[in-house]
Formats: sequence, C-alpha cells, structure tokens
Amino acid sequence: MSIYKKFTSAVVIVAALFLVNGCTKNFEELNTNPALLSEDIVTPEFLLSGVQYGIGSGLGASDIGDYAGMTVRGDNAPFVDHYDDGAWNAAYTSFGNNLAAIIRKTKDDPDMVNKKAIARILRVWVFSQATDIYGDIPYFDSNKAPDEAVISPKYDTQESIYQDFFKELKEAAAELDPAKPGYGNADLYFRGNVTQWKKFANSLRLRLALRLRYVNSQMAQTNMSDLQESDLIIGMADDVFISTSANLESQRNGMYNAIANGADEAARQDYVAHQGVGKAMLDILVGSSPRNNPLDPRTKVIADTAVLNGATLTPAQPPFGFRAQPLLGSVPVENKYPYGGGSVSQFSLFWYVPVVKQYILKSSEVYFALAEAALFNLKSGDANAYFKKGIEASVAETKDLYVNGASQMPALLELVYGPGVDASGFLDYKEMKDAQISAFLSSPATSLTGSDEQKLEQIINQKIVALYPNTLEGWSEWRRTGYPRVLVASNEQSGFKGVSPRRQHYPNNEKLVNIANNKQAVDRMGGVDDMMKRVWWDANTAAPHPHAGTVLSQPAPWN
Repeated sequence: MSIYKKFTSAVVIVAALFLVNGCTKNFEELNTNPALLSEDIVTPEFLLSGVQYGIGSGLGASDIGDYAGMTVRGDNAPFVDHYDDGAWNAAYTSFGNNLAAIIRKTKDDPDMVNKKAIARILRVWVFSQATDIYGDIPYFDSNKAPDEAVISPKYDTQESIYQDFFKELKEAAAELDPAKPGYGNADLYFRGNVTQWKKFANSLRLRLALRLRYVNSQMAQTNMSDLQESDLIIGMADDVFISTSANLESQRNGMYNAIANGADEAARQDYVAHQGVGKAMLDILVGSSPRNNPLDPRTKVIADTAVLNGATLTPAQPPFGFRAQPLLGSVPVENKYPYGGGSVSQFSLFWYVPVVKQYILKSSEVYFALAEAALFNLKSGDANAYFKKGIEASVAETKDLYVNGASQMPALLELVYGPGVDASGFLDYKEMKDAQISAFLSSPATSLTGSDEQKLEQIINQKIVALYPNTLEGWSEWRRTGYPRVLVASNEQSGFKGVSPRRQHYPNNEKLVNIANNKQAVDRMGGVDDMMKRVWWDANTAAPHPHAGTVLSQPAPWN
C-alpha cells in the first residue's frame, strides 16, 4: 500500500512517547514528565495513523490459534498456564490512550465530528478485543485526560462494557457525515471514506451482537435487527485491512522478517517447517477429498503438502499430502512419532511474503455471521444463501492472497531454498484456477444440510477458515459455539491436561498497583484468576464439542 511510504518508524517511536497506562501507579509523575508529548501538540491525524499502523491485524494472545484448531505451535505444547500481558498493555497505552485523546480533542468541534466518530468506532474494536481476552476489565475509568486520571480504575463487568459498545457504535455511525472533513490519507484503512467507516461500525456491531447469542439472545437480536445487508461490509472493496510494506524492515510482514533474519538457509527452512496448520482447519479444507487432491482450491494456497514422501518409507506408505497433527502437549513419544519427520503440512509461503494484508474485519466473516443469525431467527434472511456468499467471499480473499504473493514469491523461494527453485512451477500448482473454483462452489460442500446444529457447525467451520490468520476471532468462535471440533490427545498431562483455556490471566502488575479492584474482579470469577473460567458471553454449556478422531501411536519414527 503506497500510503505506507508516508510513515516511517518515527510514527511508532513518537506514538510510544505518548503512552500513559490507565492503570499505572505513577500516573501523575508520568503526566508531568517534560519529555512526553502533550495532547495539544499532536494532531488527530497523527494519532490515528499511529494506532492503525500499530494494531496490524489485532491485539492477539499466545497459543489461541492452537486452542481453536487453526494452528499448531512448533513444539505442539499449547497447554501451559502462563501470563501474556501484551494485549492488555496495548489496549491501555498506545491504542486506547491515543484514541481517547482524539475524542477529547475533537468532541467540541462540529467540523471534526467524523474524526471523533471514527476514533469511537476504533476504540470499541480495541476494547472488544481486550474484554474478549480477559473478561471484566477497566473500561469506563480508563484513558481519562491527565487531570482526570483514575489511578486505580474499577473493573467493569463485561455485560456493561458490551452495552456501551452498542451505544458507541450506533451513535458513532449516526454521527458520520460525508459533508464534513475526515482524516484523508492519514486514515490507513479507508482514506477518510466515511461510508466505509459506517459499514465497519455496523459490521462490528453485528459481530459483537452475535457473540451474545448464548448468554442473552434478546440482547443479541435487539442490537442487530436494524442492520440490512447493504449497511455492512459485503465485498472486498469494503474490507478493513492494512498492508505491510517492503520499504523498511519495521514495516514488513513479521513472518517474512523472521525468515530474512535467519542465519542461513537451514535456519530459514527450519522456521518455515515449524509453522503448522491446525488439524481442525486443514480437515475442513480437505474434507472427504483425497489428501493430495482436495476439492477446495483454497487448500493449496493456505497450506503445503507434507514434505515427507510416503513412497520412500519402509514399508512404503500412501502419500501424506495435506495432513495436520492434533494437539498433543505432553504425551509419550509414541504419540509424537506419527506426526514427525515432515509428515504434516505447514502454512504456505504466501503468508510469508514481505507485503501482505492484515485484516481487521472482512466480508466473509460478515456473511457467515448473517447466516448464523438467519438460521436462529435473530434476523430475517436465507441462511443457506448467506453461507454460500461467505464461502464465495472467502474464496475471493484467498485468491487475492495468491495474486498478492505471486510476484513476491520468486525472491522468497530463493531466500528460503536457494537459487534454482522453479518458481513458475510452484505458482502454477498453487494457482486457484477458474475451473477449480467453479467446481468447488457448485459442490455440496457449499450448501447447508442436516439439523440446525449441524448447519451451525458447517457455518463455523467455514468461518474458521475464512478468519485465518485472525486467531483471536477464531478462539472466540470456538469458545462461543464449541466448533470447530479440535482433536486433543486424551493422555496429555501438562498444564491443563489437554483442556484449552477460555481466557487469559490478568497482568501480574494489576495485582500490585490496582489491588482492590483487581481482587473484586477475581472474586466475581470465584476467587481465582483462572484461565479456565468463562467470560460473561461464553455461556454455551455444550461447548466444546468432542472430536471423533484418534491420536495415532507408533513405536518408532518414520524411516
């Protein structure tokens, strides 16, 4: 995206100086530090660009892609009781604090109504990520002006936070006025197009309303009932994303940087070889098709076939093709042998090129949300038609991933595997050809069948594929619905013993500087800051749904 040429790492550096955590013990001293920039100096445009640039594709949290069956970390050991404060710190500092500053700077100027409304929308997105990760969090007391700062903010209930989200999104969407100035090119998502921002606000409201289906279906219905398809993100032109850039290392795709900074070809190849596709996601893509010739043309763009050639083994094995390992954790080595030696798929190199789109919200997710809402009578509409549109949108998004990466692929293949790699042959095999797309879209796989619950599983399975690499949304869908079905070793013995967490711990710092309020929030969970506690909207007692598969075992590695 050419607009990245306008922003260097200075954006991040200066924005970092303008951070004040809403829960910081030494708040007053930090706010009088003469080295810090004041709100009077920085412009709304500068602040918005810094936030959008820093956000990338989301706040994120460790291992959540594994929990939802989307990814498998290199050591396949995701069941660890750990603390991950990154999302918390980002929400309250560089993102939440700067968006709150924009709102304060623009709230009394009618000509800046669009700038204020856009900051309100993006602030909801930031804090929806935070509360979905942690549960109850400081919200109403957070990110105040320096002279109104709350040193020990209370933790608000997730229910009250969600209620405010809906108010903020409705009001902000109503405020947006095409006749008033916006952010122009400083808006890295839409270049100041307020119509697209309104669609973003509405689509985010649909996402959050659907989140409540199991805890309060009436609240869910009330907050999506007025939304029409035309009010939402329904095409790639409306998708919310930011592109990385090849101009500077700090602006490039982080996965590319991990390869480029490898000491040698062996190190670069090792990094790629440890980025495993989750079994749940790959099995959705492969379905009942042969593993080396799947019907779904997205498969070969998203993933690679296994490196190991079954014909070379003793005794010979059928080709491994597209194959993924279940979540193993701490199990006997005999359960690890069947998935070693390059016998499972890794993510395709299309995710590793320097310039990629980092999505915030896209049309495929919206259509799958509409399909579920229609299926359970939260909104009128044809669930099957929306389901098919969701798959069509996901196919188009995946084809765009291929097209975007094709011109960058020869250089990447040479970087990873050395000179002489047949890039044209690689790209020809990976290409999503029109005939393949047509055959898939006309197949039974793109139509809902069975009971309502079976249809829901089909919707969420396809939604998981479409969401990647947005693993936080995948984890939220898995928690909310219990789908996709994730195969976990029954004899896993470390940490949670094969049971995936449903939230993240509060940061340890909160227990030291915001003691009473943190304790009150923990007491509402039963007195323990437990990763297995469910957040308010995580109320589906049938979730997660069991997987019928079996974790394999063999006495020795492949030979």
